[in-house]
Amino acid sequence: METKSRKKTIVATFFISMAGIAVALWIILPFFSNKHSADANHSQKKTQSKIDTNFIKAIVSDEDTNVRVIRVSDAGDLEIPYSIDDEAGKQTVKRIFDGRRINISVIGVDSRLGSSYKHADANHVLSIIIDKGIIEITSIPRDTYADCGFEPNDTLDLNRLTNVYPARGREQYLKEVARIARLDKIHYYIELGFSQAMGILEFLGYKNSNDALQVLRSRQVLGGDDYQRSYNQGQFIRQQIFRQFGKVTGFFSDLILRGGLIMVNTNLTFERAKYIIGELEKNKLTTNSNNITVRVRPAIPINYKIYDFSDPVTMDAITHKLSAYSQKHRDPAKPDRTESRVINILQNAIEQAALDSAKNPTRVISKLRTYFDQRAWFQIRDLSLRIKIRSEISSLLANAYRKKKDFASEENIKRVIEAEKKLFSSNGFIDSVSEGSNSTTILKQGSSQ
Repeated sequence: METKSRKKTIVATFFISMAGIAVALWIILPFFSNKHSADANHSQKKTQSKIDTNFIKAIVSDEDTNVRVIRVSDAGDLEIPYSIDDEAGKQTVKRIFDGRRINISVIGVDSRLGSSYKHADANHVLSIIIDKGIIEITSIPRDTYADCGFEPNDTLDLNRLTNVYPARGREQYLKEVARIARLDKIHYYIELGFSQAMGILEFLGYKNSNDALQVLRSRQVLGGDDYQRSYNQGQFIRQQIFRQFGKVTGFFSDLILRGGLIMVNTNLTFERAKYIIGELEKNKLTTNSNNITVRVRPAIPINYKIYDFSDPVTMDAITHKLSAYSQKHRDPAKPDRTESRVINILQNAIEQAALDSAKNPTRVISKLRTYFDQRAWFQIRDLSLRIKIRSEISSLLANAYRKKKDFASEENIKRVIEAEKKLFSSNGFIDSVSEGSNSTTILKQGSSQ
């Protein structure tokens, strides 16, 4: 019996070894088989489209199958007891320190106009290795598995990262993001919705911010589904950091930084943001293209396409393709999201709030505060009308808070509007002194898009 058992063991070992060799050859051989043809076609490669030098970092996992690596933010954290029971201890957890990190979660939320209910549709982490002047952008597809508290075998497949935010709140969402990105913690978050994103895109120089946003949100047209979309957004962030970094270190840096922070929902303070930017400038962030990399996690072997989202020709080509696709696949059951609909919704809300202004300030706040927090006016391209609606919403809200003797909130409304005006004036937008019915806004010529 012992001899037979030993024979079986030897046979099993043999087949396992052969399988291991076969897998290794399957991975390695293509590199050798393509070597000569690659050398022969070297001149042809010069005419091919640009290849992302960080492609391997985008698709290859940071750890082997036996050890789960968690990148800690500070060397001192290595001494802190740490445990994880992700899959009942299937993996060993190894904590490494490769530089002092500041991890910032960038969250694009899907909140409809006037609604505070939101999913996390765009999920990115800027892991800043502060002493080296390096930023690792981790982009996570919205449908990545995450614990939302639903049954593991739920038929609706609701345990997805996008659902963690509404189901379990921001704190648990940030923990899940850190887990997927293989980081120990998230220090800060920056959250923005559709309207805020459109305002930021406009500030960055995109003449049609709605079209630019649709390009970045597209899944079907550019291929790769949600993984390519996440990669596109990560690359967009990377490209804009390189292009815009001089603005937050230049003459208008404080004004732009304060205005930018006030445009979004964040726990990142002006002082902390200024410190981070100062350290990145000191360590020459933008002098080397490899200082900012994009990773997609979970890692899967996709040939990610690289688009230059700062190139007007590229953006126009993608926009035309998106428009043709939308016309062909338009769902008549879905609500109309045109600018005219947005204007009607906001004007109706303003009219109703004005009726309540004299006697019911609480109702005014209830009707208008969500639109204000969303910066809903950025969905209006007519700049004169945009300013008029912004003025009416902010004035009604400030007056309502004053009547409730909530002077801090009244001051906050005024501060947000003033910071927004200064932000855009620094980039060529000039708000008129009077925001009356005859007010106008002009855009300096020569924007990048």
